[in-house]
Amino acid sequence: MTDSTDIEIPDEPWMSHAFISKLMTQVSLPYRRPKNGIKEVVRRNGTLTAKFTATGDSLPYGKYPRLFEMYACTMVKTGDPSFDPETRTLNLGTTFREFLRLLNIEIGGRQLKTIKPQLDNLFRCAYTISNDTDSTSNGVAFTVATKWQIDWLRNEPQERGLFENWVQFSQEYIDYLRDSPVPVDLSIVAKLNSPMSLDVYWWLTRRYSYLHERQSITWQQLYSQFGSTNILPAFKQSFRKAVYDVEYVYPQAQILCGRNYVTIYPSETSVATTAQTRLAKSREQLEQKAAKPTKRDLSEVDIGNVLEHIDYGDDYLAARRHVVHGLNAGYQGEEIITAWSTGKRF
Repeated sequence: MTDSTDIEIPDEPWMSHAFISKLMTQVSLPYRRPKNGIKEVVRRNGTLTAKFTATGDSLPYGKYPRLFEMYACTMVKTGDPSFDPETRTLNLGTTFREFLRLLNIEIGGRQLKTIKPQLDNLFRCAYTISNDTDSTSNGVAFTVATKWQIDWLRNEPQERGLFENWVQFSQEYIDYLRDSPVPVDLSIVAKLNSPMSLDVYWWLTRRYSYLHERQSITWQQLYSQFGSTNILPAFKQSFRKAVYDVEYVYPQAQILCGRNYVTIYPSETSVATTAQTRLAKSREQLEQKAAKPTKRDLSEVDIGNVLEHIDYGDDYLAARRHVVHGLNAGYQGEEIITAWSTGKRF
């Protein structure tokens, strides 16, 4: 379900940035465990509708399923050796632990006991994504994984291959991860603690990649997009807090939470795109070119005043070129004369 092209970024050092799926920049998973045994939520963003259905104990919720999807998307997008495209299998040993450490999440028994059930919920989750208009309808439905095995609650070191920690994704989920993922800055992600602040950051940085004029979104639209177990006034309060958290670590973001609308303004993406890098380089070259001295309108008097102090012998033409080039380059007469006498030529 591709309706946009990849946001291209230049090569950067490993793990300076990661990738998040396009869908997670448009809608969100639950923030807390749904109450009353609810096992299905629906999110809407314009003509896009995403339905998440739990086939296990609960829907995935909170921070860890979001971070894991970012990890999986990054491994798939970058072709990391921990992901085998032929079998659609992602190794969950040392690599995922190291990824979490990059986000300042130290892995111990308590965290693993929290992460494991959340990954179980995510792997069992079914996605139904549709994009419907009055005249057209297209969609896709899939579960995240077909097989998985997690054994993280041992005390021994988790070297790759020592224990079988892996997940085999469905092909549809792989296709979904590959569908125009959005580059995000890991240093920013590491400073965002709440799942809603992660959602706001991912949403903003994608919107900024194609936003050319300010745009206002109603609170009801955002409520349908991000969802919440709270009533609308409480959602507004949580959203404002998330925006504040994002602005603190992503000051380029220009967003205003008003009474009836949230307005976003064209801003820099948090990871510079290829186009932005090329534009910055082009501007730098123009500035350097503008800084270079331009040729002066030289008179014969200017040239003669310097030339008469040069002992050029039979090399009149060479001496004249030397003087003209030196004056055009911005050198003073004495510097030009000294350069000639020491054998330096302009």
